[in-house]
Amino acid sequence: MRGRLSIRSRTSIALAALIPLLIAVISAEPLTSIPNPRSRDGTWVTDMPGMLRAETVARLNSTIGDLERTTGTEMAVVVIRSLDGLSVEEAAAKLFDLWGIGKKKQDNGLLLLWSTGDRRVRVEVGYGLEGVLPDGKTGAILDAYVMPEFRSGRFDEGLLAGVDALLKAARNEPVALLSPGTESYESGSWSISTLLMSLLGALPFGLGSIVGFRKWRRHRRRRCPACQAPMVCLAEADDDALIEKGQQAEEQIGSVDYDVWKCGACSHHFTLRYPKWISSYAKCPQCHYRTKSSTQTVIERATTTSSGSARVVEQCAFCSFSREYSKVLPRIQSSSSSSSGSSSSGSSSFGGGSSGGGGASRGY
Repeated sequence: MRGRLSIRSRTSIALAALIPLLIAVISAEPLTSIPNPRSRDGTWVTDMPGMLRAETVARLNSTIGDLERTTGTEMAVVVIRSLDGLSVEEAAAKLFDLWGIGKKKQDNGLLLLWSTGDRRVRVEVGYGLEGVLPDGKTGAILDAYVMPEFRSGRFDEGLLAGVDALLKAARNEPVALLSPGTESYESGSWSISTLLMSLLGALPFGLGSIVGFRKWRRHRRRRCPACQAPMVCLAEADDDALIEKGQQAEEQIGSVDYDVWKCGACSHHFTLRYPKWISSYAKCPQCHYRTKSSTQTVIERATTTSSGSARVVEQCAFCSFSREYSKVLPRIQSSSSSSSGSSSSGSSSFGGGSSGGGGASRGY
């Protein structure tokens, strides 16, 4: 047990060091156009497509505001039309850190991001709340309170119920859940994001070690969950027969890799999914595989006095999905305004917290 915890602790610290690098390579352009509600009017909700009723927004602002006054915890609820090529996880993590949700050094922030066009919801959790809102519990709250309402078209009711449950959990109050909920076959009793909080005293040991551990964890020996006999990881040529056509397409373009483990005794098998950390492909809204590419052509460049425009072409490498649309390029800030704004952009009107990488995502 001590050996496993040691490996996990070192891996957690290395992952923490990688998070800023991963965030930096993601284009910020779609996110910078989202109004920060704290800077805009001192509220907590941004609803760009106008999906929510006025009374819903008012109640959310009142509930979150009361939480912040009594506990210091900050939460943003953001509704957008499209993720514009990003995954919901990437968009939520970057927006969370861009606004600095949560108090500095406490990192007690929450972000609920809903993309209406992509039909995806993500709850991003700050370091300081991962003890009361681990990934499994966050996902279970979405499953119990948000997704049933969303699937029935009751979006206001789903958001209100979900935010109420999340804020109860943030206060460490009991929340009624149908099941603990997990997000993947390999989910265990520990989470990387939770360990990041408890093991911050350990020293980082470099990118090479984390890559080595990830390889070991992926290819370690496994036993069949049905009969406990040893399992074998099939070769690429053999596992294609056991994965879907869309999964094969993801492997061909390099956005996701799949391992199929099969038991030689009872023939039980399961598939493990390994998305690439950095990929130019995003989830397709039609087939839902990570096979959508996006190409942007600037038509009119933005200047310091006027916005520009670009043409975006999206295509799926697996299904027939194809879309073209025009995109507004925001005005370029002058050096004086950007320098004055940069000092406050990290903390915005939120408290300057940061994301721990934990949370949960769901589609409907």
